Parts: sequence; C-alpha cells; structure tokens
Amino acid sequence: MLHYAFIFIISVVASALLTWAVRNVAKHFGLAMAPPSSRHIHINPTPRLGGVAVFLTFAAVFSCYFLLARQPWIAQPARAHVAIVFGISMAFFLTGLVDDLRGLSAWAKLALQVSGAVCLYLSGIHFGSAGAAGHWGGQFYHMLLTIFWVVLICNAINLIDGLDGLAAGAALFSMVTVFALALGNQPGIAAATAILGGSLFGFLVFNFNPASIFLGDSGSLFVGFMLSGLVLTESQKQTSALDAVFVPLVSFALPLTDVGVSVLRRFLSGHSLFGADREHIHHKLLELGLTQRQVVWVLYGISALCSVLSLFLLRRPDIVLIPVLGVLLLVLFFGLRKLEYHEFTEFRRLGRRVAQQRRVFARNIAVRKAAARLETTCDPRALLRILEGCLYQDFDGFAITTSDELSMATYSFPPPWQEGSVRLSWNESGEEVVIRLELSLGASQVGTLALYQSAGHELLIDTDLIKGHLRNAVAMAIRNSAGTPRLATIPFPSPERTPAAVAAGYLDRKAEGLAGE
Repeated sequence: MLHYAFIFIISVVASALLTWAVRNVAKHFGLAMAPPSSRHIHINPTPRLGGVAVFLTFAAVFSCYFLLARQPWIAQPARAHVAIVFGISMAFFLTGLVDDLRGLSAWAKLALQVSGAVCLYLSGIHFGSAGAAGHWGGQFYHMLLTIFWVVLICNAINLIDGLDGLAAGAALFSMVTVFALALGNQPGIAAATAILGGSLFGFLVFNFNPASIFLGDSGSLFVGFMLSGLVLTESQKQTSALDAVFVPLVSFALPLTDVGVSVLRRFLSGHSLFGADREHIHHKLLELGLTQRQVVWVLYGISALCSVLSLFLLRRPDIVLIPVLGVLLLVLFFGLRKLEYHEFTEFRRLGRRVAQQRRVFARNIAVRKAAARLETTCDPRALLRILEGCLYQDFDGFAITTSDELSMATYSFPPPWQEGSVRLSWNESGEEVVIRLELSLGASQVGTLALYQSAGHELLIDTDLIKGHLRNAVAMAIRNSAGTPRLATIPFPSPERTPAAVAAGYLDRKAEGLAGE
C-alpha cells in the first residue's frame, strides 16, 4: 500500500510542475484561447492544454514504474493489458490535442472512440471472459458492449468538463472505486489508477476556480479512455458481474447522468445529439444562483456520495444493493427535478397524456360514431342531438351558421335556422371560441361550425378528427337537412337526456329560440 501512496505523491508533484510549465509556455506563445462560443463560462483567454501535462506525467511515471519496478504483475502477460490501454490512449491524446489547437468535428472524435474500443476488443480487453465470447453472437455482443462503454465514458468526462476543476475532481472520485476494486489482486491496474489520479490532482491545483489552465479535449479524451480501459481490464478478473459492471457504473453516476440527460433532452427537443449548449447539470445549477465554486462543491459532494455508495457494494451481502440503489435513484430524481428541464416537463405531460389515453380513445370513437350517423341523417333535430352527444364532455357549446343559400331555400331548417344560425350551450361561464370551421361540400359553401370552450379546459378529442371527419359529416347533414319540409312545431328533446344536461342545467330553449313556434 505504501508504494501506491509513493507513486501517487510523485505523480502529484510531477503533474503540478508540468502544468505550471505548460501554462506559462502556452501563454508565452499565444496559445491561450478566448471563449470560442457563448456557452463557455470563462471570460479571459485561458490555455486549453492541461491535458498535455496530465498525459506527460502519466507517461513518465507509468513508464518508470513499468520498466524499473520489480512487481509480479510485469511478468504476467495478462497484466500487460494495462500497457495496451495506455498505448491506445496516445491516439486519443493526440487527437484531442489537434482538436484543442485547430478543431475537429464531433464525428471525427466519435470515429476515434469507436476505433479505440475495437482495438481494445481485438486485444482481448472487453466485458466478459474469453470463454463466454466463443460464439460469434457472443463476440459481436461483447464488441458492441465494449464500444458503448468506451464512447459513453469518454463523452461523459468530456461533457462534464464545463466548470473549473469539475471534470478532474469528478474523475478523481470515480478513481477511488476503480483503485479499490483492483487493490490486492490486480496491482498493475491499481498502480495505473494511482498514477492517473496523481496526474489529475497535480493539474487540479491550477485548474480549480479561478482556473489558469483547462483540461481541454486532449485531457478529457485521454482520461476518459484510460478510465474506460482500466475498468474493462479489471472486469475480466472479477468473478461477479455486479463488481465488473455495476460498481463502476455507480461510481461514474454523475458524469453518466449528465451525458444521459443531454442525449435525452436533445432528442426530445429535436436538436442534434452532438450539438453544444448551456443546459448541462452545472449550467442549470448556475442558473439557480450558485457561484462556480458552489456548483463545483455541490457536484463534488454528489460524486463523493456515488463513490461511497459504490464502495458499499464491494464484498457486501446482496441485500446492500437495495438501499444503495434507493439512495442513488432518490438523489438523481429529486436533483434533476430541481433543475426544471423544460424537456422533462413536457415529457411528464406526455406521461399524463398516455395515462389518459383510454379517455382519448373513448372520445375519438364517440366522434367517429357521431360522424357516421350525421352522414346519413336528414333531420335537423337529430343533427343537434348527435352533435351535442359527442361534444358535451369537451366543449361548452356550439353554434351553426348556415349560408344564405340554405337559409332562403324553400325547404330549409326550421326556426331559427331559417334566419341563418342556431346555438346550443350548456355552460355559459367563460366561453370563448376555440375552433371555427368552414363547412363546405365540394365548391358549395354550407355554413360554419363554431365550438365553444371555457379557458383552461383540457381537450381530449383529437382536433384533426374534428377538423376533418366531423366537419365533413356536419356539412353533409346540414345539406341533407335542408331538404326536410318545415314543421309547424319542433319539440327539442328534454335536458335530462344526457348527464351533462342534468349536471349543468343547460338548454334554455326559450332564450335560444328552440322551444318551437
């Protein structure tokens, strides 16, 4: 244990010195960059080459440990996987460096992540043992899982790198779990994790708010790939699938939640999944009025909680899984709810809509049945009765105005339709026109249908169904009813014929002129 502490301290000192040197060199040669877009928090030009110091520190200390230390893990071929992970990570560091200096597309970085994951798989570094992947289907599944894991962790570290010290600190807390998993039976992974942690800690001295240097893509891609590769290497020696996969997932809960929320909200809002914005978790906390330091400390606390919860799962009875999951889900649920994402508010509304879908089906079916009956009716009294029967649960009333052609016809609607309009209401308070439809058959104008509804009342019927099928059926019914001989008296059905009539006490037939002649 002491030699792990020793290499950690060595890494911290070396990283701090290299970060100081890289920062000064970058400023001297004009490599300090102003904020490239409005989504960035910082104001003053700041170097984005902190990844250079982290990478060089890890490369130097790890190489010395690999070549000089006389540890049993060096003689075992399986432990050489750690060296393979580091070798592939060089490509991630160089690609990130090009992105920091000149810029690269999101697709280019995604292609790098997929390629790196495939190289890990071909090197025998993936989830699951080699024996379990003997069948081609198992091999394909493990390769996809490996690609998904590498892409997920790399982007999680990259996306959370939005405030001074946030990405480095969150990664450090996750490394505590990775180190604890490897301690004892996998010294190579434990040593690599200690060196990487020391490299980040020394960099954090200059990266904490107010930061004088940033990690940059060279650092976030390198750290993300190293962490994903170390977890993959470690998982092959774990006898429990829970230790191999679930424990690291809990330790990475904060950055993984951020990337998951980003993907989901961009999908719901119709934005590009690779687009940049200012709606990450740390941005939303800033909008709540917290300072940068306060946000970082809050997220440090959440990262520490996730790390502690993951450690509870090590060498535990299975019953511990239940409270750990409960605490984690509660923190995530109430935390995200506090951030008030508009996309999730709409998503909850969709959930309520799904819950009431049965009522929507019933309303739509009633409208379709009413439309089918209207197409064959030629009785104006039946027209009113059918319309009211399918609309009274969603509207407060309706008005039909016929065209002059129908009103002046020899055979036309009885009074008051002879004057061109009729209105039926069952709730007079706060009415307003919400839908007005022109009724026509071909080129012939029949009239208009206006639907009334109180403000704030929820409409469950699909409006497209009303504007299409029902409108055409009403127009046909009016046209058919125009040929009905005028009657001396038209007794309108009593209000008690529907539940809505009894509840609202509507249909003032005298006021509406519907009592007959």
